[in-house]
Amino acid sequence: MNNRDRINFLIEQHARLDASTTELELELQLSPQKVQLASHLAELKRKKLSIKDDLVELERSELEAQETVDFHNYDNS
Repeated sequence: MNNRDRINFLIEQHARLDASTTELELELQLSPQKVQLASHLAELKRKKLSIKDDLVELERSELEAQETVDFHNYDNS
């Protein structure tokens, strides 16, 4: 899987987790005593943050690869 495919996959995964965490947050507001629900929400948020970190790193490396110029073979004639 190349970087662009991996980035697209992570974007989709992050969006699904975002929807899930939003749904769980709403459910937790209705039933704040559900400790297991709060624990599950915290775990999903950790996964979401980890995916976001991976996504940012991949996007940064892709941008750096695009900006790389081989000055060794640069001819300014």
